[in-house]
Amino acid sequence: MRGRVTLNTKEIGNVSESVIDIIDELEEMDDGRTVGDVVERLEHRGTAPFLIVPPLIELSPIGSVPGVPTVLAMFAALFAAQIVLGRSHLWIPDVIARRSVPDDKTEKTLKAMRPYAKWVDDKLSGKRFHLLVEEPARRVAATVVLGLCMVVPPMEVIPWASSLPMSAILCIGLALLFQNGVLMLFAGAFSVAALYGVFSLLT
Repeated sequence: MRGRVTLNTKEIGNVSESVIDIIDELEEMDDGRTVGDVVERLEHRGTAPFLIVPPLIELSPIGSVPGVPTVLAMFAALFAAQIVLGRSHLWIPDVIARRSVPDDKTEKTLKAMRPYAKWVDDKLSGKRFHLLVEEPARRVAATVVLGLCMVVPPMEVIPWASSLPMSAILCIGLALLFQNGVLMLFAGAFSVAALYGVFSLLT
């Protein structure tokens, strides 16, 4: 891994995926994986997994560890910013790419996410209203993700409150994954509600 992930972001709308597929692929990886290994393993699935995996982890038990939600939000923001800029490849700094991913915690987290992932695949998959998940709507959605990521750090002062914006990010990622414009409409409404809830809690 050299800080760059080659990824044709213009073709990802043609890829049909599921959250279970992503979890299966992560579970198949060898021990001793790094962040760069994970990104390389998922790169062929497009940008959506990079907006899905961070919030899924945050919503798991590991998300209760102080500082973890902020780190995960930073990852999501890094990828969302590059979607906004319309980059043809995603990039991560070498210092992050070389960071190891704890095998035991990863296995427990993936196992905990599996039943939720199956429910999401069963209930939310299905391509609808492509206009809402294609350009320029993709960049608009990624801009919303950036805004949601920015409010995660201050929300850590309230137990589990950071899950509100991260859940909204998850909905946006799922809408892009499934190419589901109806889900994107819901994600947009949920994002507005999440931001309103965040500011209500902080003021």
